[in-house]
Amino acid sequence: MPALTLAVEIADTVAAAKKRRQSSFDVKSKARELAKAHPNAGASVGDVTDILEEESLAAGIVPISKPH
Repeated sequence: MPALTLAVEIADTVAAAKKRRQSSFDVKSKARELAKAHPNAGASVGDVTDILEEESLAAGIVPISKPH
C-alpha cells in the first residue's frame, strides 16, 4: 500500500503542475520530498525522480533539476 500512496502523490504532483499551467518544476527537489514522506514505499529518490520526469514529459511539462 505505501507504493500505491506514493504513486498517487506523484500523479497528483504532475496533475497540479499541469492545472497551474506550470511549464516546468524542480523534479529532484519534489522527488526528495516525496521519497522522504514515503520511506516504506521501497523507492529511492532516483526512482521517484525518474518517474516524475517521465510523467511530467508525458503531461507536456518540462522537468528541471536544480543542483543542490
